[in-house]
Amino acid sequence: MTDRPVLERPAPGSHDRGVPTGSLEESAASLFEAMTAAREAEVAGDRSGARLHAFYRALATATLLLPVPPGAQEDTRQALESAVNDQDEVEVGVMLARDAEEAPVSVLFASVGALAAWAPRGTSSLPLPARVVLSNLAASGLPAILDPAGPVPYRFEPDELAALAAGQLPGSDEPLLTASRRQSIRVRLPGIQTRPLEQSLAESLANTSVETAFLVESDADGEPHLLLGLLGEPGARATVDVPPGTDVVWLEEPLLDAVRAVAEPFYRRGHR
Repeated sequence: MTDRPVLERPAPGSHDRGVPTGSLEESAASLFEAMTAAREAEVAGDRSGARLHAFYRALATATLLLPVPPGAQEDTRQALESAVNDQDEVEVGVMLARDAEEAPVSVLFASVGALAAWAPRGTSSLPLPARVVLSNLAASGLPAILDPAGPVPYRFEPDELAALAAGQLPGSDEPLLTASRRQSIRVRLPGIQTRPLEQSLAESLANTSVETAFLVESDADGEPHLLLGLLGEPGARATVDVPPGTDVVWLEEPLLDAVRAVAEPFYRRGHR
């Protein structure tokens, strides 16, 4: 078992409306795939931790649901709307549950279906950026269970939550997400003349570990050019032939959300 660093309990989180988190449906699908892969690796005896780390990273960029006690949803929503920057703290009142040993435990959910499978009748919820959810759960000092009624339940211990809220991979000193250089990038749909290129790229990507690929037009440096955006698990790699001047990048937030806002993927692994 890996020794985990001792971390102080963090303050409740904040909600920066400028930080995109993607749709709840996309987030739930990504989390399910990452958690399933992590569970399969655990069963297979894989001790590398790569799949678990991929799950942590998927969680960090997810949109999550917190069950809200009756009558508290509007107060919480108003507090979130009043936060104007990342320094504003927002404390969210949430429902608690009992684990198998009758000890109090926090609960969070990746999808409406997972919430409905567990929640008492009339329970409302708030979809929130993972940063807000993780910070508030860590501040409570309690363990938490993701999707306690399935499809894939996962229990977070308090030190695990504290590490995630602090932006660290639990059990290591590694940052949870790679810092990216901030710049203003506009993206838009390319013309239909790129369809043959998309077909060629899809064929090239079929035998790689790339999960999803987008092709958009970007003008980050004032000159329009194509941008091939790729998604995959840590360690994924691919070799592709692209026209001169085409940028090939592994997509991360906030660029990922900007690309998803204007384009559908032309390639999904396992789909034709």
